[in-house]
Amino acid sequence: MAAKLFIFAACVATAFAQYSAPAYKPAYPAAAYPAPAYAAPAYSAPKAYAPEPAYPPKPYNFEYSVNDPSTYDVKSQSEYADANGYVKGSYSLLEADGSTRVVEYTADNYGFNAEVKKIEGSGYKAAPYSAPAYKAAPAYKPAYAAPAYPAPAAYPAPAAYPAPAYSAPAYKPAPYKAYILRTPSTQASFTDLVYGTRSTPVSIKHKTNNKMATKMIIFAACVATALAQYSAPAYKPAYPAPAYPAAAYAAPKAYAPEPAYPPTPYNFEYSVNDPSTYDVKSQSEYSDGNGNVKGSYSLVEADGSTRVVEYTADDYNGFNAEVKKIEGGYKAPYSAPAYKAAPAYKPAYAAPAYPAPAYQAPAYKPAPYKAY
Repeated sequence: MAAKLFIFAACVATAFAQYSAPAYKPAYPAAAYPAPAYAAPAYSAPKAYAPEPAYPPKPYNFEYSVNDPSTYDVKSQSEYADANGYVKGSYSLLEADGSTRVVEYTADNYGFNAEVKKIEGSGYKAAPYSAPAYKAAPAYKPAYAAPAYPAPAAYPAPAAYPAPAYSAPAYKPAPYKAYILRTPSTQASFTDLVYGTRSTPVSIKHKTNNKMATKMIIFAACVATALAQYSAPAYKPAYPAPAYPAAAYAAPKAYAPEPAYPPTPYNFEYSVNDPSTYDVKSQSEYSDGNGNVKGSYSLVEADGSTRVVEYTADDYNGFNAEVKKIEGGYKAPYSAPAYKAAPAYKPAYAAPAYPAPAYQAPAYKPAPYKAY
């Protein structure tokens, strides 16, 4: 059987090797498009700014002093400069230890120089200061105690099972039957045996050997028997699931209802008259305190007419309004500007037209058949 499979596979591979995939050739050459040419943008040179003017130094003189014992802010400074850029000054301040620091400085085109002096005990002593003592933060205590869970129960180790002992089965070789043809000579051809062309008898022995297949079947049966003896242990949790009490929620706080205020009488009116913005309108309204409202408003429309609205409102009839239109009077000299329609879009270049590709089915020629 194996030899037949090998021969069949070799025949299939030989048949497929005789045909090669046809080489694909497009029906038309690829179109060549020139690369678009873009003109380099032209930028104007940056605007040249005039240099900032150089101003000669100007003489000045200032001084100030601060004396605030409540905040321990005691300091002073004085400085002056001439028209040649020469600066001279000094400043002093009271240190925390009661001494006074004095700095005298000068500055010119050659640099800055300062001399620092410290005057001990200038008559003013800063009040002693001690850092405030802060209490230690209270130790954190949780609002509830953590639940205690019992330790899981200890289970004994599973019992040790002895390894199964298997005895090797005794096999008895299958009997075979010998075919014996007696002949003085022990040589015979295959043709003589099949067609009976040889007259002298020949002794032939035939034996069937299935030892390898029998061993594989016995090995599989032994493995299945060993696996069938053990079952997976049933899972048991080491401790029961904890039970948590239902959360208790307090009823929401009842809020007092909002107080009901009686209607309050009122009366108002206003008017606007601005011809430059065409805003001409007015309104007036009053209420008697029992929920009855009466009012009116008017405004000038774009066509020069005046719209007048008179309205009333109460708890029985609801809201009612009467609209009137008074022709004439003030004419609003305004007309909406006319806008031109947007130009129709036209592309800068015509889209190229490509011919539809034509494909020709490849012609296959069967390979000549060669008999084996």
